[in-house]
Amino acid sequence: MNFFKRLFVFKIVIYGLALFLVLNLFQTQVIRGGYYRQASERNRIRLIPIQAPRGKIIDRNGLVFATNRPAYHVYAIPEDFDPEDLPALSRLLEMPSETIRERLSVPRFQALIPVILKKDVPKELAMKLEERKPGLSGIFIQAEGVRYYPEKVLNGHILGYIGKITREEYQNLDRDTFGFHSYLGRMGLEKRFDSVLRGEDGGRQIEVNAKGEQLSVLSEKRPVSGSDLALSLDLRLEREIVPFLAGKKATVGMMDLNTGELLVLMSHPDFDPNIFIESDRDEDRIRLLQDKDHPLLNRATQGVYPSGSVFKLVTALAGLETGKITRYSTFQCKGFFRLSPHSRIFKCWEPEGHGSMSLFTALERSCNVYFYNVGRLVGEKDLSRYAKMLGLGEPLSLEIPAADGLIPSAEWKEERYGRQWYAGETISFAIGQGYVLVTPLQILRLVATVATEGKVINPTLIKRLKDEVEKEKHEFFASRESFKLIKQGMLQVVESKYGTGQLARMDFMRVAAKTGTAQAPPNKPHAWFTGFFPYENPQYAIVVFVEHGGSGGLAAATIAKKVIASWHKLYTPDQTFEKPALPPVKWDEL
Repeated sequence: MNFFKRLFVFKIVIYGLALFLVLNLFQTQVIRGGYYRQASERNRIRLIPIQAPRGKIIDRNGLVFATNRPAYHVYAIPEDFDPEDLPALSRLLEMPSETIRERLSVPRFQALIPVILKKDVPKELAMKLEERKPGLSGIFIQAEGVRYYPEKVLNGHILGYIGKITREEYQNLDRDTFGFHSYLGRMGLEKRFDSVLRGEDGGRQIEVNAKGEQLSVLSEKRPVSGSDLALSLDLRLEREIVPFLAGKKATVGMMDLNTGELLVLMSHPDFDPNIFIESDRDEDRIRLLQDKDHPLLNRATQGVYPSGSVFKLVTALAGLETGKITRYSTFQCKGFFRLSPHSRIFKCWEPEGHGSMSLFTALERSCNVYFYNVGRLVGEKDLSRYAKMLGLGEPLSLEIPAADGLIPSAEWKEERYGRQWYAGETISFAIGQGYVLVTPLQILRLVATVATEGKVINPTLIKRLKDEVEKEKHEFFASRESFKLIKQGMLQVVESKYGTGQLARMDFMRVAAKTGTAQAPPNKPHAWFTGFFPYENPQYAIVVFVEHGGSGGLAAATIAKKVIASWHKLYTPDQTFEKPALPPVKWDEL
């Protein structure tokens, strides 16, 4: 009896186990069969992203500012990697095993995403790894383009650079556009035109065995290259200018007056964007960030400085347009100016005084006393109004960030400091000192407006199509006669033997300009030169700024002469310009 009972219990257990196995088999193959088939597919299929080549950045003549150089990167799929291969891989890559482990353990957003073990390895090593690939599970080599700036330390501020996507960016951006190893523009034009330059990534779907070794390519989507970006800059001309700025903190800008295209926009010292791309240049990056000369600052667009005497162009226009002065108005310069017999003294740069000054001679010799008088008559309100009409203290439309600068007013001072405006502050305002702050690019646009007799031109770094220029409309906010008078005075700055900018005089063409020496105590003054050429038919505007360079008529004018000579050599080597003698005007009769 006991035997039969035990046999019955045994049968129940056997049948129960069989039923359990059948039910589980049914659950696995029927109910959850689809899920396990998909899991199996995932385990045998790998998706390898293929990065799209980034578009080139070229100058107006097709010369290359930014491109891509071929490079070999070592990738690994952590799930396929066999830890027993670690010592061999460490020897091949010349990397500590711990470093490899750390990179294999980098947090990812989903399984089977490749991680980079080592970037930009030599071709010989890439070939050796390919040969050893059967013995290195989960390891593969990918040839990709690495961003490269062949000019190195030139236009780094404008071009900018790219950087790898962060975890936060990857979480927030479109996954169809940005991958785990994508790069984004971080500064300059690389950032502004990232969507144009980046292109569309591709990918390869491969089948692997249990060891992660590739068996076949199931499908492939080819990447679509990014579009090239054509700039207005002239690389040949900028190469010529580089030696002129050696050892200086300076800026040079040149604009086409017909299109607003910037042929030159240089800030010195500059930096090499490649150091932000190449992973082994940590020391260079630290040195750059700690440099006391601030090479990462774009002095042309984001450096703000007192304008000094170049602001006298604004004061002259405000005086003429408000009717406070005419071309015949004169003021006596004794070397100083007082608002009243008991007020403080405002000095002219010429201690002995200039004598009787007209608009033309005051611009020619940059007489402070003449413009003190004009500023007193015009007042801070109209000085501020015309300065802003000429683009100072206002946002500037450009493809890269640009500072607004500062043009003061009584309302601004009351709001900022809670104090009233004093008459003496208007005197300093009239010669571009006091609270006035501008960027070199703003001064370039100002002189472009004067050269074109009131046509406000927005500068651009992008090469423009002819029909875009023809459709553009310009507003004129002042009389052309006023601008013509100012231009005549600017001609004397360079062409007269008394002019403060005569060191920029060219033997083949007439140049009109205004110099400035902006006080910046306790350091040396800043040096300014801004002008246009040819005088008879203005085609280009120019600005030169030398931080703490001293006299604008010396430091800045000397550089301007070299820049214009370089332009002539490249653009008009065989062209003859009209260069008539100065009119026989008796200045003291004007």
